[in-house]
Amino acid sequence: MDLEILKRKLSNSQSQYSNEEVNWFFENIGNSKSEIRDDLVCNSWGAGFFEGKFTKKQVVFLINEIEERNLLFYCIKESGEATLTRSFTCLLWDLIIRTNNDKHSRYYQVLNKNEEQQVFKNLINYLANEHDFTGFSKKYGWVHAIAHCSDALADSVICDDFDHKMVNAFLLAVKEMLNKVDRRFIDGEEYWLADVFVNGFKANKINSDNFVNWIKSFAFDPYSDELLEYYRFNNLKSLLQDIYVKLNSISLLDLNVKEIVEKKFNSEY
Repeated sequence: MDLEILKRKLSNSQSQYSNEEVNWFFENIGNSKSEIRDDLVCNSWGAGFFEGKFTKKQVVFLINEIEERNLLFYCIKESGEATLTRSFTCLLWDLIIRTNNDKHSRYYQVLNKNEEQQVFKNLINYLANEHDFTGFSKKYGWVHAIAHCSDALADSVICDDFDHKMVNAFLLAVKEMLNKVDRRFIDGEEYWLADVFVNGFKANKINSDNFVNWIKSFAFDPYSDELLEYYRFNNLKSLLQDIYVKLNSISLLDLNVKEIVEKKFNSEY
């Protein structure tokens, strides 16, 4: 594949892609080199979807390939390079979801209701099952699986077909993830995750009662001698503080949410 041609097409809003080029992008979705995966493939996905550079048939091909190869759960027990494929598949799904719900996009309703809802369920399931919490890697660049999945879910939760059962499943998935995370988030993962909650509130999918009960369901001990327990508590604390600030900035901070976050995660610790 001639990478220089692909780079020129990336900067040209009128360019189109051949089936061979689309397939090359797909085969390199988790390329270990960030200059290919991030700078070329991922950026080409974004420009391709938002500028309508792909045919609808090509997008259908991408959807079918993701599902047939089960890329969202690609080598799910492995970390490192395998995570890149899972993580950047989340970003591709995000683009598909966004344009699928954009009436002005040529890819509007490329997914039917059942197909889209299955994507939502898969993203939630992936969030619960991902075990590689790497943010930035010196070897691979940005891995950011949790952040990329959160990007996709933040755009999913505002969709009409993202129902309340899925919201409950999302809350359970986040709890499962936070209960097993093996490090302190240092690359902003919790801020991306907070956007899913904030969009959920904005779309009236998450209500304050459910959210408060969800917060109360955690039992982390901030005074524990276990370092992982301390990390997990502070990941939750940072997540809730970011949700608090973002909700407050758009006048959606409920008094009950305000009270529990201030009492349990600001005043005491």
